[in-house]
Amino acid sequence: MIPSYNKKIVRLTSLAFIIPSSMAVGYGIGYLLDWLFKTDSFKDIFLVIGVIAGFYDLVREILKYNRELDGKGN
Repeated sequence: MIPSYNKKIVRLTSLAFIIPSSMAVGYGIGYLLDWLFKTDSFKDIFLVIGVIAGFYDLVREILKYNRELDGKGN
């Protein structure tokens, strides 16, 4: 069983991967659509969508973590 302190460190460390992974997924979808439709603009559009989704998810996770800390009285 992982102690509670280590779980917090693992959870906070995982936040560093949210934006890059969202960007990679968005770019990958855009690349696939560009290849499928023989265009050049979907990569840029879906990269921006991935960045926005990554920031949204990052803020959501940080707010959830702060609510949990406030609930525990720390």
